[in-house]
Amino acid sequence: MMAMRFLGLCRGDGKGYVKIGTDTKPELLMATIGMPDGSCRQCPIFPIGFPGEEVAARTVWGDASTKESYEAVVVVPLLDNADLSISVTNRENDTVLGTIPFKPLTTKVRSRLTYKHRPQFAAQIRDIDQRRLSGTPHVYVTGIYPVDEQHYSCRFTVRYPLFQEKSNCSISIYDASAKQIELPTVVLEDSVISNPRDHTQSLREIVYSVSVTDTNKTLCIYAFPEGQDEAFTCVLPPMFDGFVNGAKDLTKHASYDEGYQIWLEQHRATESDVKNQRTLCQAWKSTEKPLISVVTVVFRPPVEYLRSLVNSLIAQSYEHFEVVFVNVSGNDQEARAVNEFLGNIQDSRFRVIDAENKSIAENTNIGIHETKGEYIAFIDHDDVIEPDAFYRYVSVLHDKPKADVLYCDEDLLDNGKYIWPVFKPNFNPDLLYSYNYVTHMLMVSRHVLNQVELSPANVSGAQDYDLTLKCCEKAREVSNVPYMLYHWRMHQNSTSTNPDSKPYAETAGQLALERHYERIGIKAEVSESELPFRYRTRYLAVKQPKINIVIPTKDHIDLLQRCLDSVLAKTEYGNYDVTLVENNSVESTTFAFYEEIQKKDPRVKVVTWNGQGFNYSSICNYGAAQRDGDILLFLNNDTEIINNDWLTSMVGFFSRPEVGMVGAKLLFPDNLVQHGGIWVSPDRVGYYSELLSHRDGGYMETMRYPSDCAAVTGACQMVRRDVFENVGGFDEQLAVVLNDVDLCLKVRESGYLVVFDPQAKLHHSEHASRGRDEQDVSKARRAIDEQARFYARWDKSLIDSGFINPNLNQCNGHFKITW
Repeated sequence: MMAMRFLGLCRGDGKGYVKIGTDTKPELLMATIGMPDGSCRQCPIFPIGFPGEEVAARTVWGDASTKESYEAVVVVPLLDNADLSISVTNRENDTVLGTIPFKPLTTKVRSRLTYKHRPQFAAQIRDIDQRRLSGTPHVYVTGIYPVDEQHYSCRFTVRYPLFQEKSNCSISIYDASAKQIELPTVVLEDSVISNPRDHTQSLREIVYSVSVTDTNKTLCIYAFPEGQDEAFTCVLPPMFDGFVNGAKDLTKHASYDEGYQIWLEQHRATESDVKNQRTLCQAWKSTEKPLISVVTVVFRPPVEYLRSLVNSLIAQSYEHFEVVFVNVSGNDQEARAVNEFLGNIQDSRFRVIDAENKSIAENTNIGIHETKGEYIAFIDHDDVIEPDAFYRYVSVLHDKPKADVLYCDEDLLDNGKYIWPVFKPNFNPDLLYSYNYVTHMLMVSRHVLNQVELSPANVSGAQDYDLTLKCCEKAREVSNVPYMLYHWRMHQNSTSTNPDSKPYAETAGQLALERHYERIGIKAEVSESELPFRYRTRYLAVKQPKINIVIPTKDHIDLLQRCLDSVLAKTEYGNYDVTLVENNSVESTTFAFYEEIQKKDPRVKVVTWNGQGFNYSSICNYGAAQRDGDILLFLNNDTEIINNDWLTSMVGFFSRPEVGMVGAKLLFPDNLVQHGGIWVSPDRVGYYSELLSHRDGGYMETMRYPSDCAAVTGACQMVRRDVFENVGGFDEQLAVVLNDVDLCLKVRESGYLVVFDPQAKLHHSEHASRGRDEQDVSKARRAIDEQARFYARWDKSLIDSGFINPNLNQCNGHFKITW
C-alpha cells in the first residue's frame, strides 16, 4: 500500500510544483530527482499552510481505513529535453513512499489542464518556494548581462543560514538535457549578513557569476551549502531572453532611445512659444540684442537641404542676425541650381560671397572676415536649426555675459526622422581632448576670436575642432546651451558618417590637438584610435614623479596577495612604492605574509594604524603620512591590475597643472563595468555605466576615452599630494561612506579637475572583504549618519555641476532621457 498520492502539477519559472498527499509529516519527507545520467539530486519540500500544520483527516488510499493526511509541494526542475522522476522517501526509515515520472510533453499537458480546470489549486501551489524562502537555502538569478558578442554573465545569489563560520558552498549547473556542464564561475561577493526576519541570526550570501552563451539558454543551477539542504533555480530560454533584454534596457543610453522623436515633439518650441519669444525679444534693450553672424560655406548641397536651412534661419524668433554664405560651388552646370537659389533669397540679412573653392578652413575664414556681429556662429550648408536656437543662445548670454564659446545639443535628421540625440555636458576639457564633442552649433564671441589665429589650410576637415580648441584656451567662460537646437543630416558626403569621404579630416584633427598642446606648453603625443576622429593622448613628463601607493588591509591575505602580485608584476611605470596599512588583523598568516613581502620586495612597506574598528579615512590619511612622494594613489586590497600601462596612463594627466585627481575604470570579475566615474546628485550618488559590457564605449564614448566627472571611487584614486594636504585629506568623520566622493568635491572646490581614465583598467571584487553596509543593521545606521553629514556639507551648486545634461536623468548613470 503506497502512502502517497499525486494531487496535481503546475509549471512556472523553469520549475514544476507537484502537490502530493501523504500520511507522513512533510518535514520528515525527502524528495530525490533521478537524473538521466543515473545521478540523483534533492528537491525542496514545502508544507501547505504553515510548516507542520495538519491540513485534513481524510481517506487518501483505496481501502476503508482513515489516517491523518498531510499535503505538501515538491519543487522540481523541469527541462525540455530530459525525462525525470521524483522519488519521495520517509527520512526516518528510508521507505520510498512513491515515484512520479516526468516527461516534458506529458508534464506540459498536465500543467495546462491544472491551470484550466483547477486555477485556485494552481495558484495555491505555484511559487511556493518563493513564498517560503525564510530559513531555507535558496538560489535566485538576478540578471543576465552581455559581456561581449558571444558571452553573457549570468549572475545568481545563494543565501542560506550560517551555523558555522567556515561553511562552504559548491555549485553545479545542468543543461536542458539534465547533463552537468562545466562553465567558468566566479564569486563576485561573499558576505555574512543579518537575517532580515531575525537580526540575532546570520545568513551567508554569495553572489556568483557564470559565463554563458546563447547557444545554451536553459540552465539549472544547483547550490550545495555544506551540511544543509540543496537549493536550485532554473532559467529557460524565454527567461534568458527576458533577462538579457532587461539588461540591455538598463544600460541603453539616450542616443538609442526609440522614443526620442516623441520626446522632441513634446519639448521643442511650438508656434506660440516662438511668437512669445519674438515679443520678448522686441522688448529687450539694444545692449541685450547682440548681432549674431552666421557663417556657412556652400559647396553644391542638394538644393532642398539648402532651402530647409534658409527657412530655419528665417523662422528664428531672435531676428537680430546676419548670414554670410560663402559660395564655392563654382559656375558649371552642376552648381547652377545652388547659385540660382542663393541669388533669389529675398532677405537683407543674407549675404552671398562668391569665392574660389580652396580648403574648407580657408573658405570658412573668408566668411569670418566678412562678418560684422559680436558673435559668430557656424552652421553647415545641409543642416537645420530650431526656430528658437538664437533666442536660447542669447538668453544664456544674458545670464553669462562672459561666455565666449557656446554650443548646444544636437541630433541626426535622417530621411525626415530625428534620431541619435546627443545631450552634451557642460564644458569638459578631457572629453574635448578625446574628440570634438562640441561640434554643432559652435558660436564664439568676437572678443575671443580676435585673440586667436584662424585655422590654416592644413587642418581642413577639422577646422571647427581647431577653432574650438583655440577659443577655449582664451575663453573667459565656455557654456553649453542645453536645448535640442541643431539637426545635422546624414548622407554619403558627411564626414562623420563616412570618414572615407574626407580622409584628410582625421589627420587634421590630430594636428589640431597636437598644436593645442604646444600652445599651452604641454608635452604630449597624439595618435589616432580605434574609432574615427577619436584621439589618444600620451603625456610626456620631463621626469617621472614618485607615486606612493597606499593600500589599507586587514587579513584576507588571498585578496591582498593577488592585488600586490598584479601591481608588482604588471606595472611598467618605475617610480613608485607601496605602503600596506595594517588595520587590526587577527590571523597569524597575515603577519607572516607582511614579513615575507617586505623581504622579497623593498618597494613594499608595512605600517600599522593603531585605531580601533574600521575608519577608511583615518587609515588612508595615516598611510599617506608615512611617505613623501609627489603623487598619492589609494588602492583597495581587492583590486587586480589588468593592463601594464595603467599607472603610466593615470599619472600622465598630472602633466597638466589643472588636474588634481584621476580615477581608473574598474570592472567586476565577470568583466562588466563597475565604476566609470561617479555622478553626484543632491540626494544620491552612483557609478556611471555600471553593469555595461567592458567593450561598450558607453554614452558619448566616455567608457573608452577620458572625461572629467564629479568624482571617482576610492578603490583606485590618484591625487596630487599637495592638493590632498591642502584640502585636509579624507574627512575622518566619514569613516566608511562617501569619504572618497567628499575628497573629490574638495579637490574640485579648490579649482582642480577630477578625471576619469578608462585606459587604466582594474578588476575589483567589491564587497569581497567587508560585505555591504546596507545589509548589516549597525553598519546601515552608521552609513545613514555619514550620508547626512555629507549632504549637509555640500550645497547644490557644487553637486549640480553639469556633468550630466539637464535633459537627462540626474540620478541614473546610464544617461536616460528625462520625460
